[in-house]
Amino acid sequence: MIVCDTGPLVSALNRGEGRRHRFAAELLAHAGRRVLVPWPVFVETDLLLRFRGHRQAATAFGRALADGVHRLETPSDSELATSLDLAERYADSDVDLPDLAVMSMAASRNAPILTWDFRHFRSVVLHRGHHWELVVEENELPTP
Repeated sequence: MIVCDTGPLVSALNRGEGRRHRFAAELLAHAGRRVLVPWPVFVETDLLLRFRGHRQAATAFGRALADGVHRLETPSDSELATSLDLAERYADSDVDLPDLAVMSMAASRNAPILTWDFRHFRSVVLHRGHHWELVVEENELPTP
C-alpha cells in the first residue's frame, strides 16, 4: 500500500505539467489499487483541479475512485486523532489536514507516502528521530 498526497494526483491529471505529468501518471497507473487516497486528499485534489480550470479532470478522477482504480478511504478515529495531535504540535507551520491525514494513515498502516511536498513531510515527525518513508525523493522528481 502507498498513501498518496495531493501533488502527485494533480500532476497525473494535468497534462500541462509535461514530464512531471507523465512521471506521476506512470507511477499511479503502475501502483493501481495499492494507492490509498485519504478522503481529505480527494477533496483537496478536486478543489485544486476545479480552481485551475480542470473540471473534467476533477470529475474523471472522482469517477475513477468510485470505480476502484485507487482506494478512497476515510481516516479512522485514531488516525484523525493523530492528525489533530500533529496539527497542535505544528500549529506554527502551514501544514494542512490533508497532509496530516496522509501522515497519520501512513503511520498507522506502516505504508510509504507518495508526495511532492518534501518540505512538510521532512519537517513534521511523529517523534524524535522519525522520518517518513517516501516513494519519490526530491532529486527524482522531474520538473514540470
